[in-house]
Parts: sequence; C-alpha cells; structure tokens
Amino acid sequence: MTEVPEPVAGDVGGVTISDAAIVKIVLASLKGIEGVGALGGGSGGVLSSLMGDKGSSGITVDVCEGTVDIDVSMAVLYGHNLPSVAEACRAAVKEQVESITGLTVRAVNVLVVDIQFPEEPTA
Repeated sequence: MTEVPEPVAGDVGGVTISDAAIVKIVLASLKGIEGVGALGGGSGGVLSSLMGDKGSSGITVDVCEGTVDIDVSMAVLYGHNLPSVAEACRAAVKEQVESITGLTVRAVNVLVVDIQFPEEPTA
C-alpha cells in the first residue's frame, strides 16, 4: 500500500491507497480499448477481469515514494497494430491512475505476450 502526498499542516490523518485499488483503476482504464484481447499470459485469460471477475491477471503495480510503476501483460487481437494498441493502453492507464489517485505514474510497461485470433474460443 502507498501513502498519498502528506496532508496540509493542521490536517489530521492521511490517505492510503492499496495496490488492489490501483489495479482496479488500471482494469477500468483498459476497458473498451480497441484491440485488447486478453490480459495475462495468453488468450485463455480473456478479459474476464474486465468483466468484473476478481484477480489481477496480467497487471502488477509497484508504488514507491508517491510514484507508481505499472506492468500490463496482454494479448492483442489479430489485425490490430501492436504499437498503437500498446500506446493507447499506456496513455489511458497513466491518465486514469494519476487523475483518480493523485499519484505520479512513472512508467506503464506493456508486454504483448500473445496474438488472439478470431477463431480462438473466447470462453
């Protein structure tokens, strides 16, 4: 868990944001990005996490001194430009995490681990 920037003098208490909360923000920011086929190690993990299932398959968060590093492993749908999909994911994750948490996103690393073809079952 991470501490949000220190409260203003005279305030009592603070705010702590858990890694799990950041993961949920990441999941929400990836929802609807065209070309994202699955999170995690391959096409078997078909965005079930985006549909509300628990777990954070394919997402890791590392918070250190008010900054966040986020790693996202995913499959991309066949026919989509990999760098474009990855950049759309990076931009959406950075914008959402920073605006919702107030933390600085130092890096969003996207690892494309698989290509998902249309004929593959989506479970």
